Parts: sequence; structure tokens; C-alpha cells
Amino acid sequence: MEQDESLNRLENIINKLMGNLDAVAAEKDKLAGQLQRTNQENEELQQELTRLRQEKEQVRERVGGLIETVEQWERNFAATTGAQAPTESE
Repeated sequence: MEQDESLNRLENIINKLMGNLDAVAAEKDKLAGQLQRTNQENEELQQELTRLRQEKEQVRERVGGLIETVEQWERNFAATTGAQAPTESE
């Protein structure tokens, strides 16, 4: 009788451990999926950041070009009219 009771206890412990192992494995799979999605999102954000930095640099270059064009126009205007070109403080 005592052996049956010990065997039943051992069986219950093993069943509980197997249930815990299944729960841990399911949690591991869930976390692996979340990690994969997070890594994918991170990659997408890195690509977006790169794109935005390139766009910012293009805008900076275009604005610089426009400023240079306006300054050149001012110099040419001043040279043809004899007027003094406005300074940056004006």
C-alpha cells in the first residue's frame, strides 16, 4: 500500500513537472515570436531613419543651393545697379 502511495506521489510530481515544462516551452515560443517581431520592427525603423537622414541631407543641400543663388543674385544686382548688396544683418 505504501508503495502505491509513493508511486502515486511520484506520478503526480512528474505530471506537474511535465505541465510546467510545457508551459515554459510555450512561453519560450511566445517570447521568440515577440523577439522576431521586435527585431523586424527595429530593422524597419533603422531603414526609415536612414531614409530620413538622407532626405534631410538632400533638403540641406537644396536650401544651401537656394541661399547661394539668392546671394549671387544680390551680388549681381548690386554690381549692375551700383547699389550696395544687403548684408546678413539687414
